[in-house]
Amino acid sequence: MPEKSHRRLSTDRRTEILKYLCSAIIIAVAVGVFFFLGSLAEKPATKESTALIPQVSTETVTPYFGSLDLVIPGSVKAHREIKVAAEVVGKIVKKYPEFQAGNFVLAGTPLAEIDAEDYKADQKTLAADVQQAEKRIVENLRQIEGEKRNLEIARQDFAIQQRDFKRTQRLASALSRSEVDQARRALNAAQSNLTSRENALGLLEATTVRLKAGLEMSNSQLEKSKLNLGRVSIVAPVDGVIVSEMVQENDFVSPGAAIVMFEDVSVAEVVCNLTTTELNWIRKNSKPDPNKPLSSDPRVRAYQLPKTEVTIFESEDVETTWKGTLERFDGIGRDEMTKTIPCRIIVPNPITETEYGPRALVRNMYVKCRVEVETSSSDETQDLLAINEMALQPGDFVWKVVDGKLQSAKVEVVDRTERGKGDSKVGVVIIRSVQDSVSVDDEVVVTPLSQPTNGAIVDVADLSKTDASEEDAVNEATESSVESSVDSAPGANSRVSPQLENTTEASL
Repeated sequence: MPEKSHRRLSTDRRTEILKYLCSAIIIAVAVGVFFFLGSLAEKPATKESTALIPQVSTETVTPYFGSLDLVIPGSVKAHREIKVAAEVVGKIVKKYPEFQAGNFVLAGTPLAEIDAEDYKADQKTLAADVQQAEKRIVENLRQIEGEKRNLEIARQDFAIQQRDFKRTQRLASALSRSEVDQARRALNAAQSNLTSRENALGLLEATTVRLKAGLEMSNSQLEKSKLNLGRVSIVAPVDGVIVSEMVQENDFVSPGAAIVMFEDVSVAEVVCNLTTTELNWIRKNSKPDPNKPLSSDPRVRAYQLPKTEVTIFESEDVETTWKGTLERFDGIGRDEMTKTIPCRIIVPNPITETEYGPRALVRNMYVKCRVEVETSSSDETQDLLAINEMALQPGDFVWKVVDGKLQSAKVEVVDRTERGKGDSKVGVVIIRSVQDSVSVDDEVVVTPLSQPTNGAIVDVADLSKTDASEEDAVNEATESSVESSVDSAPGANSRVSPQLENTTEASL
């Protein structure tokens, strides 16, 4: 039994070893077949990759001289804002329909009424006081006339007593002492009466002055009462628009209380900010106004602006324009944020006619201000350059070609214009170089580029040869067309008819 069991185990071991050996042989054969089949496959021929050099067209940068449109953003401000306040105390008893914010009203249009009953009563009282003062003056004048007559009588009596006393003195030796004293007492009484009459007349005349002063005061109070009675009616001070209404009916107001905010729209003002260069252009090239010459005093001229015509328009509607004049600085100094100089433009007629009706410049409207400046005589504009609008890239820079390589250059856009006529118009951008990155005679790329980079190699196309070859092709096509038409016509050897000759000349 032990011997049979040992034989069975040996057989099982050999079988297992045989299985592992077969598996290894199969794997080896598979690997060999794989490498053999791989060696039979043809390897693709490798070609050296060649990068394509982009071909570009360029144009030469040229200096720019001529008219320049300075387009400056601005904001419309109120020329004159009037705050109408109450001048008398009282209650608002009436508010007219025209008294509403946004309404345009003419000068003198009634807006509101203050209770006038107290002022009417005061006017009646003061009128009565004036009449009484006038009557007292008349009575006083009559007393003065009577007193003047009494004074004249007293003077005559005094003169008589003087003569009588002088006679008594001459006859004093023949008269008793009592008779002389009696004559003296009569003279003294006449003199006393004369003095009393003179004092009474002076008092009446002084009373006349006092009564007249009282009459003037009463008249002044009556006039003030009339003014107050006229001030109970609130009216529009000038032609304009009501900005805001600050009272309602039955409101109680006191002198100085604001009632309405009013804006004079007969004239409009636009506030804009100019750079130092723009201001220098305007000062050097503006035509002086003969009616308003600049002062000869440099201290005054330093704060003056030359009267320059300005065209006002909106970005959304460039066809609708207003005419204005650059008048003065807006205050003094520069803007803290932009470091520019605030200026004021006066628009004498803020209403313009359009195909949709009249339009007006109103406060807080954002507008564009176009100032035309002739740059050819300005030293400050010698750095202005002109390029094709196709050369300007987003972000205000251009691609220059330097030694066959691209180079970016930052520029500052000053203005845009056009050259040529009709279909041959070409857009031109007027620029100023930033840090001398672009100069005259530089070549800038005018064709679109796909992902350009600084230092990329480019091939500049020769536009002159291309244009010449195209022109030769056009001429050859025209000549062949003319010859074929002549040869196919009857009597080809004869002289060409005038009509065909004209056609040929036209084709050429």
